Amino acid sequence: MMSLDVEQRVRDRAYAIWLEEGCPDGRDADHWFHAERAVLAETAPIADIAPVVAVVKAPRKTTNAKPRTVVKTAVAEPAPAAPPKASKPRTRKTVIA
Repeated sequence: MMSLDVEQRVRDRAYAIWLEEGCPDGRDADHWFHAERAVLAETAPIADIAPVVAVVKAPRKTTNAKPRTVVKTAVAEPAPAAPPKASKPRTRKTVIA
């Protein structure tokens, strides 16, 4: 059970949330829940909060191996278009009249 001081703070916070949302009907339980979480988060002792643990990877071991060389490949340019095939010249038909 909450102390009377904490309950009053939750009540005030729920009312403020209700006003911020434009006084909607039927949302009292949601407003109370959000207000309760906010007030309890503010009043929680720091010892109850789990410490943040950072995971740090150990540096990789180095070897005396030669460094790898990076081979850059040239981008091939498109080949020029081949000239059109030579064809036989057209011959004219002779018309005998």
